[in-house]
Amino acid sequence: MVHFARVLIVGGGASGLACALSCARLGVAVRIVEKRVSRTSVQKATGVAQGVWHQLADFGITEKVISEAIPMRRFVFHDDASLVADVRVPNVNGEPPAHLYPQAMLEQAMEDALVSYGVKVEYGRTFIGVVENADGIKANVSNGQETEVIEADWLVAADGSRSAVRTFLNVPFVGCDYPEEWSVAEIETQEWPQDTQAQLFLQADGVGLFLSQPRRGVIQGIVNAKGVALKLSHMFRDARLLYEREFRVSLRRVPSPRMGRVWLIGDAAHVQSPVGGQGLNLAVWDGVTLGRALALNQTEVEEELRNRARSVLRFTHFDYLMLSTKWRSVQYLRNSYWKFAARFPRSAAWFFRLISGTW
Repeated sequence: MVHFARVLIVGGGASGLACALSCARLGVAVRIVEKRVSRTSVQKATGVAQGVWHQLADFGITEKVISEAIPMRRFVFHDDASLVADVRVPNVNGEPPAHLYPQAMLEQAMEDALVSYGVKVEYGRTFIGVVENADGIKANVSNGQETEVIEADWLVAADGSRSAVRTFLNVPFVGCDYPEEWSVAEIETQEWPQDTQAQLFLQADGVGLFLSQPRRGVIQGIVNAKGVALKLSHMFRDARLLYEREFRVSLRRVPSPRMGRVWLIGDAAHVQSPVGGQGLNLAVWDGVTLGRALALNQTEVEEELRNRARSVLRFTHFDYLMLSTKWRSVQYLRNSYWKFAARFPRSAAWFFRLISGTW
């Protein structure tokens, strides 16, 4: 059986949900399929930028959940266990540049909002392949027992860094892999200083541990090395481990987010270092921006998507280099800058404006 939707989205994560919300809000017939059987409760990103909150306000999400989020007000930076800087984070446009809020909870709020527009994420449905013709695309989607053919004007690949759509279409994913094995973990603890939202612990050997508080009583730690859970257990005596996983990090993007009537957004289009906390924010920006453009037939958005990704990846790569450098001269300059920024927070306004996503 053949079914029709103006836009078919593959992937029910942040970028896919954002795109579906934009389409649905503007009256576009949209379907969104996801190969997982349900939404994961494991947290990923913790920082939600000011620009994303502004975008999600159009769907009533920000008003519902931002009171639960923790505004970014204070950032403490150590190097080899010595305090380098205690930074009072300056506002951007009169607001905090970001709030801490768990990605899984944000995605659930986005999915709830999507349901209010009459669109449900279709779980347990796997992308098989796609054929493009003069009028649109025909995609094959399987539920494990039978295959459905879905006709659409546009196919949006929002299915992550291992995108099945990108692989099927043989789209190059250009870039490099970072050398380290990374690890991330979350713990429950009551020992975190409640007036601090983020802490960074760097070492002369290029290892950097970033801690943040996505919600009260929960701390996430991420490090460009193995064994972050052990580090957290040494730092917080009452630590109760919620999860730990290891992963690799790459800096890659597609040459163009568009191939004919297929678009790639989020991690399907670009992956970057978690340093700087921009993966989730770029994914949501991609989805909202593309969904609005497709609804309004503004297909020249291709260049805007490409340029935004290029700029964000450049920023996160710079942050990674500053975190992982083993050059003592660079470490000295980095630390000197942040010491100055702690005394004169406005000198770091450019950095927090980039974090805010409002540029």
